[in-house]
Amino acid sequence: MIGMSGGVDSSVTAALLKEQGYDCVGVYMNLWADPTLFDLDDRKKFPQNKCCSIESLMFARSICQQLDIPFYSVNFEEKFRKNVVDFFLEGFKEGETPNPCVRCNKTIKFGLFFEKMKELGCDYLATGHYAKLKKTDEGEVSLHIGVDPSKDQSYFLYNLTQDKLKQLIFPLGDYDKEEVKALAKKYNLKELENKKESQGVCFYPEKTYFGFLERYMKPEEDYQEGEIVNLEGEVLGKHRGLPFYTVGQRKGIGIGGGPALYVNKVDKIQNAIIVGSEDDLDCHEIHIRECNFLSGLLPSEEETYMVKIRSHGAFTPAKIEKEGEGYRVYFQEPQQAVMAGQSLVLYLNGELIGGGLMTC
Repeated sequence: MIGMSGGVDSSVTAALLKEQGYDCVGVYMNLWADPTLFDLDDRKKFPQNKCCSIESLMFARSICQQLDIPFYSVNFEEKFRKNVVDFFLEGFKEGETPNPCVRCNKTIKFGLFFEKMKELGCDYLATGHYAKLKKTDEGEVSLHIGVDPSKDQSYFLYNLTQDKLKQLIFPLGDYDKEEVKALAKKYNLKELENKKESQGVCFYPEKTYFGFLERYMKPEEDYQEGEIVNLEGEVLGKHRGLPFYTVGQRKGIGIGGGPALYVNKVDKIQNAIIVGSEDDLDCHEIHIRECNFLSGLLPSEEETYMVKIRSHGAFTPAKIEKEGEGYRVYFQEPQQAVMAGQSLVLYLNGELIGGGLMTC
């Protein structure tokens, strides 16, 4: 079963596997989009999820027809709303900054969609993810960074298990984006030549999430005004509500004059925004919860891992040790703007070891 999005990556994935002799079926996911956009303007009269617009559905169907493989669509709107969107909103209510893409890969793409693969009687699920799978002589499967570091998507996949890895195929892990575009031309996938890639969070159109939060959160019920304080506890001003501030934020805090101040912490218990200098953003260690390690083995406290605290962030060396139900990670170089609710992911020699959600 091939996850078809109507984009270049999934279409080339389908063409490659068909050429390799696989018996393929293409399946398209219909996901939730913000219905409140019906009330905005004519251009947004028919709101659609960026990952599954009507145009994308037509592209996906056309590609499957061209490749002569069956095509189906599945409706995951309500399940996406419950598992991803509601999770996203609840995270902000708790003073965190959740990553909906990590959650979607865990519960939808390699959760519900994976189960659909088994329902259809397929042996494998293939997607256009830029990541590499390697199999050992003993049959264990490991996940590695894709050839194109600018497109690598392994960060979002740390919740996979051995059982699932053994039934996955990622054909694009050995290609960079330009090579994939060249393959689209080779396979005569002409309709995709000028198709733009979707960017940002898929279920709302804005570049930032503030507008979405305003539409779905109620003042006083979901958030309250509170104090902005410095590290010494001095009150500097008022904030409009914790969900509208992010660790590392400088602009739009609402306090002017003096040296530049950054959001240092979002304090749910005190309903306060704590601000400080840029240097005060430095973080030397962090706790992670809800951890998963792909091999099934726990990480070594003796090993130095390369970690990422955001999907497009740089790698940094770190040590890890067990702490309660989770782990504590010690950065060898201080990290800035570490956000609770985001994922920390561990690598060793390019192999994805695992990860968890950060707790500040």
